[in-house]
Amino acid sequence: MKLNALLKTLGFLALAATPVVAGTAPAPKNPIAPAPENDDLGITASLGYDTNYIWRGLNMGQHWVRSAVEGSILLIGGANEDGAGNTSLDWKAQFGTFMGDQDSFMPNGGADASFQRLQLGAGIAHDFGPATVSLGYTYYRNAGSLNRNAPMNDGGEVSLGLATALGPIDIASSANYDHINDSWYFDFNASTTIAITDSISLVPFANVGYGHNLNWQFARNGGVAGGSWGGLNNITGWTAITTGLQLPIKLNSRATLTPYVAGNLPLGATENLGGAARTAGAPDTAYKSVLFGGVTLSVRF
Repeated sequence: MKLNALLKTLGFLALAATPVVAGTAPAPKNPIAPAPENDDLGITASLGYDTNYIWRGLNMGQHWVRSAVEGSILLIGGANEDGAGNTSLDWKAQFGTFMGDQDSFMPNGGADASFQRLQLGAGIAHDFGPATVSLGYTYYRNAGSLNRNAPMNDGGEVSLGLATALGPIDIASSANYDHINDSWYFDFNASTTIAITDSISLVPFANVGYGHNLNWQFARNGGVAGGSWGGLNNITGWTAITTGLQLPIKLNSRATLTPYVAGNLPLGATENLGGAARTAGAPDTAYKSVLFGGVTLSVRF
């Protein structure tokens, strides 16, 4: 009896000491979940509101509502293993409209100045590492009675951009040529991001612009350019400084709410248009300094 019991015990110990053959191990009680796949389409949709529509230093009017869809398609690269960087196709479609009629350019409010604008743009961007260079094209379709009465032209711009970082400061600049209006616009932008919490940041920013033969797409012989601008159809000089604060709030992994407040201070040629407008008996609202703000909700897909 004792011998049989001893043999059974030794047999059990030998079986317990035998290594488990691959593929026969029991399933763990708490298996590790596979890493989630990145199912982003590379598309961001946004909806926004601005108390004033400031475009290149000019106060076009109040209560601007806008929507946009944009994305980026990777063409070359992805891992940066060869040090050559990435090349992508970036695109954006945006539509905006005033909530009500505007009279920023119309004497005595005598004309209905509703306004809508559609922007369609695309470009190639290459990341060289220290800087990103982009080349793109944007089409502007102006609509509404401001477009008819001012009147305004559509726009077609070729743009060359450069973006880099100097320590914590993000720098971007662009040169834009509107071949339809034979007009140039150059800008310089600086911003930095200050983390407040894991989901909230503070972003101070500043922008300054310079125009050559700039007409903001108003027809050169129209009522605004030829009348309230005192015949100054082609403006050359500094346009405005725009500076302010953004407060991006990350609502979840895909949605961000970004309120902002800013000030627009017309310079040189733009500021001088205010005096020309007053001399012509037209409003000077479009050329005055203004404090404005707004909010954008963006969702990534």
